[in-house]
Amino acid sequence: MPTKHINGYEIAYDQAGYAAGPPVILLTGWAHDMSLYDGMFPIIARTRRVIRMCWRGHGPNRDDVPDYGVEEQVQDAIGLFDALGVHDFYLVSHSHGGWPALELADRLGPSRVRCLVMIDQIMTAPPAAFADGLKAMQGPDTWIQARQDLFEHWLAGSSNQAVHDHLTFSMGGFGHPMWGLSCRVIEKAYGEHGSPMGRMAKIKDAPLIRHIFSHPIQSPEYHQLHKDFQAKHPFFSFADLEGETHFPDLEIPEKCVQQVEALIQASQQA
Repeated sequence: MPTKHINGYEIAYDQAGYAAGPPVILLTGWAHDMSLYDGMFPIIARTRRVIRMCWRGHGPNRDDVPDYGVEEQVQDAIGLFDALGVHDFYLVSHSHGGWPALELADRLGPSRVRCLVMIDQIMTAPPAAFADGLKAMQGPDTWIQARQDLFEHWLAGSSNQAVHDHLTFSMGGFGHPMWGLSCRVIEKAYGEHGSPMGRMAKIKDAPLIRHIFSHPIQSPEYHQLHKDFQAKHPFFSFADLEGETHFPDLEIPEKCVQQVEALIQASQQA
């Protein structure tokens, strides 16, 4: 796994594909590594250059790092893009990787962030159970049970082996320091913006943004929230992938790549 030293930290990344044109860049959430994209990565690489990265402290070197947040994630991402000679790109994020993705879209503008596909991030204010879980995972005596509860919610009874393996071997490999930090950062982001849609609405010149998701499963209210936001913000679209888990990127990667490609095509015509 190659690495670059960015802003004083070792940032692991991977890239494949040799097509000309802007690459697709894949951002994870917290407390797991870029194996999240093991399903999507080879599919995208057949037709486009694709880059995936780990946040600081998430690569092969798991030494503790000082606390950091969305701003440092953005700076590390930009530093890696610069080191790899990437100017403009198509961006994909999963879950709370959406916070730095939205900041990148706002800061760099549509001339660099051509479009953004966000995968399965909670678009409302934090539901009560999730907010309680964020608190519990910050406690050294309560984090393990809180994480187990979260994993069970994300699985929603699914037997999908790729998702089970990811929880076991990737997310299960991070301890309380990273889980606690992640929950503090996520809690702060919701406190500042209310929701990802609240952050989206603040973008000065937004690229095309699409949210694709499976959770919450079959929720008319959640669909209506998306329709209402789309009516006010023409740059926004959404798709319910009708999967089982919080990880459609692993569970149904072909569907995710189809949505990414569709938004890329739309951005080229905009």
